[in-house]
Amino acid sequence: MVTIREVAAQAGVSIGTVSRFLNGKQLKKENMENIEKAIKELGYEENIIAKGLKNNKSLSIGVLVNSLTDIFATSIVSHLENHLEENNYSIILSDYQNDNKRLEKKLEFMKSRSVDGVVIFHLEENLPILTKMKEQKIAIVAVDAPIKNLKVDTVLVDNYQASFKAVDTLFELGHNKIGVIAGQTGRYIGNERLNGYIDSMKQKGIYNKEFIEIADYTRQSGYMKTKELLKNQKITAIYSTNYYMTLGAVQAIQEANLSIPQDISIIGFDHFELVDIIQPKLTVIEQPIEKMGEMIGKLILEQIKNEFENRYTTVELETNLLLRDSVKKI
Repeated sequence: MVTIREVAAQAGVSIGTVSRFLNGKQLKKENMENIEKAIKELGYEENIIAKGLKNNKSLSIGVLVNSLTDIFATSIVSHLENHLEENNYSIILSDYQNDNKRLEKKLEFMKSRSVDGVVIFHLEENLPILTKMKEQKIAIVAVDAPIKNLKVDTVLVDNYQASFKAVDTLFELGHNKIGVIAGQTGRYIGNERLNGYIDSMKQKGIYNKEFIEIADYTRQSGYMKTKELLKNQKITAIYSTNYYMTLGAVQAIQEANLSIPQDISIIGFDHFELVDIIQPKLTVIEQPIEKMGEMIGKLILEQIKNEFENRYTTVELETNLLLRDSVKKI
């Protein structure tokens, strides 16, 4: 196996210079070029495990998502993994099926594997294991919901403003009877997105509680609640606050032999490939998936490196309303 000493000799630099290069430090251009050339010629491969042991790091991050079938979470994880790999970190991915006892066991497992940090999606309740992990200097980043009574870095999107803007857009196009399929209101996202809708409707003087249906983030619930909304002949537009519920909503509208947007306009939440296949193309609120993954990776690595010790931040990223063919002016 080629050693760092051999790379240094081939490049005509010191071992320390090669080490600084491998740790991402900026060097003289000539030295960097010589080291890169020596690495290629000798076939040098850095021993990441040994490097981690030397620095008392496992170079691994635990990632907990509610479900491995959640396209939103797994899409973010894909970008997060890319960012971490660039910094020589790998991930251990698991789900907890909306079961906090299961989540605690998964976190215990992550801790037993000496992960340097954990990323947790959609958790709102503080768990005793998280306090233990903080005390052991294990970095924690919460995604898509703040964890109550626990100071950790948190990455969110502007859920409230996104909903407010969706109603604004429909209203500007002449709609004043706008139905909503909201997620469970006991959860942070459900509350934020519904409250944005309600406040925007009230501001315009068009609020009607009969236009609200509460679903559970599944396609089937979106389908059933849309059927309920369609019984109200006054509705001219529907705003669905979740990707899977939007798919169910479209199915219900089509089965009712209604045309989008001629009979009813629709705005959905989240932009994934399937919504581009549906015709007419859906107007959707697009979350900054890639930026979220990169931000999560940046925050957790900063914690691990103690760059901002005991200083925690909540980052709220902007969404984008992608106005397309499923909404018409009336």
